[in-house]
Amino acid sequence: MISYSIHCIFCKKEFKVVEGTRKYKLYKQNMNGKFSCEDCDRKIELEARKGLLGKLN
Repeated sequence: MISYSIHCIFCKKEFKVVEGTRKYKLYKQNMNGKFSCEDCDRKIELEARKGLLGKLN
């Protein structure tokens, strides 16, 4: 299996992107792009949900 090590743009930690995942495909299309790790993705998603629920109430 092929994998690449990428730095997260938010927490600056290194994470691996494994062949067959969506992030791997995005990385192969744009190797100079900016990517975030799974932990930061989860935090962003939670903040977006909180913001959306705040607007609905």
